[in-house]
Amino acid sequence: MGFRVFIVAGEPSGDRHAARLMEAIKRREPTAEFFGIGGPAMQAVGLESIVPFAGMNVNGFWEVLRQYRRLRHAFEHTLRHSQARDYDLFVPVDYPGFNLRLAEQVRRRGVPVFWYIAPQLWAWGRWRARRLAEAVDRLFVVLPFEVEFFQRLGIEAEFHGHPFLDDPVYATPPSIEAKNPHQVALLPGSRAHEQRLNLPLMLRLADALRQRDWALEFTVAIAPRTGGTTPGIRFDDDAQRVLLRSSYGVVKAGTSTLEAMLAGVVQVAMYRASFGTYVLGRALVSIPFVALPNIILGRQVVPEVIQTSSAIGRLLRTVERVLADPDEAARQREASLQLRRALGEGGASQRIADRMLALVGRR
Repeated sequence: MGFRVFIVAGEPSGDRHAARLMEAIKRREPTAEFFGIGGPAMQAVGLESIVPFAGMNVNGFWEVLRQYRRLRHAFEHTLRHSQARDYDLFVPVDYPGFNLRLAEQVRRRGVPVFWYIAPQLWAWGRWRARRLAEAVDRLFVVLPFEVEFFQRLGIEAEFHGHPFLDDPVYATPPSIEAKNPHQVALLPGSRAHEQRLNLPLMLRLADALRQRDWALEFTVAIAPRTGGTTPGIRFDDDAQRVLLRSSYGVVKAGTSTLEAMLAGVVQVAMYRASFGTYVLGRALVSIPFVALPNIILGRQVVPEVIQTSSAIGRLLRTVERVLADPDEAARQREASLQLRRALGEGGASQRIADRMLALVGRR
């Protein structure tokens, strides 16, 4: 009898991690079939996607409100699909604004819900803990401190390592000698509204650094823009390739800061939000840092610049300080080794897949 899995990811990093999990499930359960929402990585390993993935990658309070009608339509279509078929397992992958409501509905029908990559309730939204506890059977977290946090909230949580370390290019520390010492990665984010906020600021920063005689080369980790090129700046939509080639980076706070540190990039984490999102976020966020390496290690190992304006003064000063201080690179690279130890060993995707299958009696 086949093993039918309903799985939903709403943004690119979730797509990559979910695809590895799907591959790991298939290795143990060849009859597995996957339906839900996912991007090119998940579709490449057999996902039957039921709504377009491209329009799902939205976050931020006001940004979600602007896309509310389209996201609601996608939710209703996905919910109807989940109710029309029998599934053995539902795996929500992060994406809490969408997946939490969906998990509540699916679990009421008796389908086990194993959430993969926990909502960041430790940063915001502890008030959602009761809803999450009622919506999931098991939470598979990818950050080591999350187990204790969620268990204190009455949620069964397990940590088996971070799937970034399943990627061969991150499995071992990178060769610093192979990097271009003058190459700077600019990562404005994968979402359209993030790029609208961050990209102009990053381009102005690059121009200011060139005018101040820094001998640097810049690559922006997005697809080339239409309407011409920017002198002295390359574009490459493969963020991993950009990070692996770069010695330095200015990185939008989020998962990319973790990936940059694993790639050996000496970075400044930047977070810029619309004013409304920033004000609401300050009221809700309860942690002292925004960059994941800082959050995981419990101290600031990556400089952070948080702002709502388009002025580059503070960002420029912070980046120049990092570029001018040879000890900064040594400090961040030492911290990257500590980060690797905290994240566990490679093979997390397979360990999580095996545990999920065991819990539903397929192992």
